[in-house]
Amino acid sequence: MQLEATPRGTGSRASRRLRQAGFVPGIIYGPGVEPLAVSVRSTQLERLVGRQGRGHLIHVQVEGEANPRQVVIKQLQRDILTQQVTHVDFLQVDMNRTITLTVPIVVVGEEQARRRGLLIAHELDEVEVECRPTEIPEAVTLDVSGLTEPGPVTAASLSAPPGVRVLEDPDTVVVSCTVIGGGEEEEASTGPAA
Repeated sequence: MQLEATPRGTGSRASRRLRQAGFVPGIIYGPGVEPLAVSVRSTQLERLVGRQGRGHLIHVQVEGEANPRQVVIKQLQRDILTQQVTHVDFLQVDMNRTITLTVPIVVVGEEQARRRGLLIAHELDEVEVECRPTEIPEAVTLDVSGLTEPGPVTAASLSAPPGVRVLEDPDTVVVSCTVIGGGEEEEASTGPAA
């Protein structure tokens, strides 16, 4: 995915003017990289984040530079009321070194657990991982289809692709499983009340 950026001035007044003109102020930084204040089109950034999420390698073409920079979104700041992005931090990556970033957790098998009378409550929606920029996963998964009893399911049960290391404490609760009192199987076996 490619994003166009323009070098910008600093200061809250300049940032406010950029936002009013449809741009998001940001910064590109990284190991051995001189920080560069930039602005990107709000619509282009929102489209990219909506389609790709935060955990993807992005080619940022900075105006006046010959080659695009390889970056990941390290942090997005949003307006509390409108949820519009107000600032973005890009981490410029070295393609030969590992990076740390946040990716979403996808829980699979909730329907099977529900049929057994279990309710899954999500406690953690994303997790930090370490990997090479070329191995950034869409998400890490947690399979709860085999659950038969209530209790917590921890980060130790997360499944990540090869080359990706989950950095979360293995004892951190990802989902909590509770009994919802009689599942569909029980209702089906007793039949409807007359």
